[in-house]
Amino acid sequence: MKAWRIISCRCLAASFWLMALVPLPTRTSRTPWLVAVAIRCIWVAFLLFVVHGGWKYAKSIPDGSGIVSAYVGIGVFLGHSIVALILIGESILKGASFADYERRRRKLQLQRLCAPQIRRKLLILIFVEFALDIAKTWANANSNVNPVHAYSMPHTWLLRFRFIQLLQHVMELNQRCKQLKHSLIVLAARIAPISMLWQPSSTQECDQLLQLRLNYQSIFECFGAFNNCYGWGMLALLLVCSLDIISNAYWTILSDYTMESIHYYVYNGCTSFATGLLIVALFWSGDRSSENSRQIGCLISKLAKPLGSKRYNDLVSEFSLQALHQRFVVTAKDFFNLNLHLLSSMFAAVVTYLVILLQFMVADKNSTGRNQIKIESIPTNSTKLIEPQ
Repeated sequence: MKAWRIISCRCLAASFWLMALVPLPTRTSRTPWLVAVAIRCIWVAFLLFVVHGGWKYAKSIPDGSGIVSAYVGIGVFLGHSIVALILIGESILKGASFADYERRRRKLQLQRLCAPQIRRKLLILIFVEFALDIAKTWANANSNVNPVHAYSMPHTWLLRFRFIQLLQHVMELNQRCKQLKHSLIVLAARIAPISMLWQPSSTQECDQLLQLRLNYQSIFECFGAFNNCYGWGMLALLLVCSLDIISNAYWTILSDYTMESIHYYVYNGCTSFATGLLIVALFWSGDRSSENSRQIGCLISKLAKPLGSKRYNDLVSEFSLQALHQRFVVTAKDFFNLNLHLLSSMFAAVVTYLVILLQFMVADKNSTGRNQIKIESIPTNSTKLIEPQ
């Protein structure tokens, strides 16, 4: 069992390394640095190749029926490639931020929190994504739903592993928050007043409360370092994945409208579900961070002793103010905080944009129908003009 844990943890780390999602190693270790640079060069060359091919195809799209769907598909394909380039560039250019975050992780001993339940959840998520890709490949092999399916798989998995990486870090931080919450519960139970007239506070209690406050500060700083490291990439990732869900939902409805085969439903439905599952998991983990912060703030208020020592009560007041102003949040460069409230707002936005796309589809179909009527009527009128009297 222990060997399986080590293997699974190392497989995750190796996947992040091969996807170029971790910072470059120091130049003192020459061989790993050269291998990491070579991996990034291969990724950049491949992504530039697919971006060039997608842009070239976009300029050659003819006018006519289905032009909206074609442009949406090219937009999603190019968006995935560009975001993958951003993530690789982030791993190269933000080495100092990554080093600061790693230092704070080690200070909190988060690297030891790769608990079996965290790994198990991440591996289940990867397995589900892989199973959905098998279904998509089967559907595409039967009906050629997406001509660039094979080209899109590498950078699609790069984006997915960034989601897995973000989830791992947030779940580790949430685990540390739970430990702090448990320590506060134990302390609150131990200092329950024996008498309503005399509530002494020992030096040990003050020291323990001060240590818990310092732990809270360290967790808050680790959240800040995490947001600084992954903020811009997270913002781009969520934007392009939202577009992915909107477009695949649009194509699913379009398949029903045009009476396509079941393979179109399978392909577009699996794509929407795979992306939506990762977004929901990340937003739920971010919401748990905010909820843990709120619960810790409520627990701190239970530590006060109205008849206790001034030093102890001052520590409780300072700790309570700190928990009030320093919330644990996962944020994309302060544009938005990842929580369930934002997820519901995103769902409403997806529905809105989907309605707009459907309106474009109906307008495009009506315009194409009118053009066909004009083309069919032109030969008839011309024949009448040249008909002998």
